[in-house]
Amino acid sequence: MAERFLLTSLEKHLLDTGVLKPQELREIQGRAIDRGVSVEEELLVTSNVPEIEIIKFNSKKLNVPYVELDESEPSPEIVLLVPQEYAQRNKVFPFGIDGGWLKLAMADPKNTVLFDEVKALTGRNVKPFIASRGAIEKKIFEYLFYYRKAVIENLLASVGGAQEKLSHKLGIEIGSIKDIQTQSEIVRTINALILQALQYRASDIHVEPTGDNVRIRFRIDGILQELSPPLRLEMASNLISRIKIMSELDITEHRLPQDGHFRIILEGQEIDFRVVVTPTISGEKAVLRVLDRGQVILDMKYLGFGPEFIEKFRRYIRKPHGIIIMTGPTGSGKTTTLYSAMKILNRREKNITTVENPIEYRMDDITQIQVHPEIGLTFAHSLRSILRQDPDIILIGEIRDLETTQIAIRAALTGHLVFATLHTNDAAGAITRLLDMGAEPFLIASTLRCIVSQRLVRKVCKHCRVEYKPDSAYLREVGAIIPGDDIHTAYGKGCLQCFNTGYFGRVAIGELLEVNDDIRALITEKAHTLRIRDAAIGNGMVTLREDGLNKVFRGLTTFEEVVGQTEEY
Repeated sequence: MAERFLLTSLEKHLLDTGVLKPQELREIQGRAIDRGVSVEEELLVTSNVPEIEIIKFNSKKLNVPYVELDESEPSPEIVLLVPQEYAQRNKVFPFGIDGGWLKLAMADPKNTVLFDEVKALTGRNVKPFIASRGAIEKKIFEYLFYYRKAVIENLLASVGGAQEKLSHKLGIEIGSIKDIQTQSEIVRTINALILQALQYRASDIHVEPTGDNVRIRFRIDGILQELSPPLRLEMASNLISRIKIMSELDITEHRLPQDGHFRIILEGQEIDFRVVVTPTISGEKAVLRVLDRGQVILDMKYLGFGPEFIEKFRRYIRKPHGIIIMTGPTGSGKTTTLYSAMKILNRREKNITTVENPIEYRMDDITQIQVHPEIGLTFAHSLRSILRQDPDIILIGEIRDLETTQIAIRAALTGHLVFATLHTNDAAGAITRLLDMGAEPFLIASTLRCIVSQRLVRKVCKHCRVEYKPDSAYLREVGAIIPGDDIHTAYGKGCLQCFNTGYFGRVAIGELLEVNDDIRALITEKAHTLRIRDAAIGNGMVTLREDGLNKVFRGLTTFEEVVGQTEEY
């Protein structure tokens, strides 16, 4: 090996310690050359080498201490010393003050230029620490609430003073915050709702007339909350008209539902809003879905999945062909997990094409197709065209009918790797659903590789967290087996940061069904879902309930959240 390759000190370390075998390193070096990246970056993104091995090696080599950011809870005042956009772009995170020095976690401590820049931003000398890129991104994500709060407060404080603006793009005028006092009441109200949604980390804004007034609700961590007072009923039609104008919809149409979108730029960050206006008995209702790429981390390690789950999933997504299915209800994070897989697989030698409705996040170097059923551009029609465009990997936003299923199977049989989503309660149910659609059992058995089912459960708020000892009778009731003495069950008692819910943020739980010979035999004989599920558990599948309970015992979420989001048979 040493005679054929000039090894870096990191590569030699990984070989000497047995973390990598020579053949594995040769494959990684080849992939790094193909993608035009360093071997270290390829190791971090697409290999099974523990990230901590690389980080600690660099820590020793550079003589820079390693910090485990998950164990740090800096005050918002310290974090806000470095602007979010700068922290994200340069992969840095301030987590403490030591005397007059700012303790700064860095993905690349070799970049000493950052020391001077951060000093200019904060007025403090920098004491560098090394941390993984993912850990830094996760920590920035955790503090997004405070970043947004500071930005929005600054924008509102600039009324009549500085030139800060809530920008517009694509010809959509959202309005200048500076001129907010001169804007009409309707424009100011819509701007305020948008700012509130971003400040609250909301995924949706509901504007709904009720007969007496206009109710405003925000969906935060999957739960609708009424955090703003209702508006006067006479404002309803003008509010909806304003939303329609922003979304380029027909303001004269009041009888049929309409879909649209608009985009704003807040402090340099693009934020898309997907809009649906629907007629109701009390008037038209508008729901605005917030698609904020700044709130998404496309890295499976930080979505909440365990290392064993990720290792299995990565093994299957590297298969040359076959079908991989994601299941779960709307809002369960299926698309984010699939995008994380696309990020791993996205290389220059791969032609990746997606068919989605809607396209939630734009990805560089990937062909994304938005379906338009109203003009005949359906999933099936798009897929037939894609198969003539020499794809390697295809992502189908949702399998809804037999025709789409048959095209996906044909693509897998002809050497393509196909990812798709399906609405079922669990992983085993996806097989039954495909059979019910009319797909041939032997074709499903020969092309299906694995099925992932997932949910998003709310996380215990770190700001009002209280640990407790769970009741043994309740543990028996939910089927929980305590994994030893080191448990940290907790709940949130409620605080201002979590709007008195006790929860702040969400984490994924999942189950991965591997389609082995036993499962293929059951598919061929059209076995019941319960038999398939029992066989998968017998082969080592960790169920959604079990994965969720493991996170309860780690203090990440609560029994109520897990039991409410999972279904046991």
